[in-house]
Amino acid sequence: MYRLKLVVVLVVLLGLIALLGALGENRTASATWPDQVTATTKTVLTSVSTLGQVFNGPFTVLATTGTNLPCELWALNFNATTGQYLSGSLNSDIPVSFFIVQQASYQNWVKAGTCGNMGDAIAGELLTTSYSLNAVAIPNTGTWTIVIVNSSNARNADGYLVAYLASVPYPFTQPLTGTITMTTTLTTSTFLSGQPVPGFPLYSILLGIMAGLIAVVTLKRRSHG
Repeated sequence: MYRLKLVVVLVVLLGLIALLGALGENRTASATWPDQVTATTKTVLTSVSTLGQVFNGPFTVLATTGTNLPCELWALNFNATTGQYLSGSLNSDIPVSFFIVQQASYQNWVKAGTCGNMGDAIAGELLTTSYSLNAVAIPNTGTWTIVIVNSSNARNADGYLVAYLASVPYPFTQPLTGTITMTTTLTTSTFLSGQPVPGFPLYSILLGIMAGLIAVVTLKRRSHG
């Protein structure tokens, strides 16, 4: 009789173990929530103006060595229209004079044998080694002339000239760095362990049940002993 009761107790224990094992089976659940992600973008802002290159390269203006001339001239003609702007820069290894004039004025200088007249120019500088053209407005449509004058009787003037036309005063390309915030939805898998009674691990519940059943069986055997 006691053996039968013991077998029943063991069967009950095995059933409880299987039940608790099923309750304690690991589960995987998916959770979805919005998450903010900060990203840095680099935007390049470019002028809508179309640049027209007039000149980009080296130049040499001869010295007056061996001549009776007061100066030597280097000239470059270009066509421009009213409303355009001339920009660029000049650099020279010795001082030179720099002028932007209408072609007719330049031709008059050549005929007169002069070295230029600042009153005829829309931009310019006397005896300089560096000069910047800061968006000089073209007042009239026609042919214009860039003139570089070397008055030295000993040295050639060697330098570099950049000039271009645009339809806006200050054509430019400027890098801009900005920060934007994007909202995305992330889906992750979370590992969940089964715990039917919060605060009490499965093994502690199982041990308590087993200890209780063993105590009951022991007491009954003693009472019949």
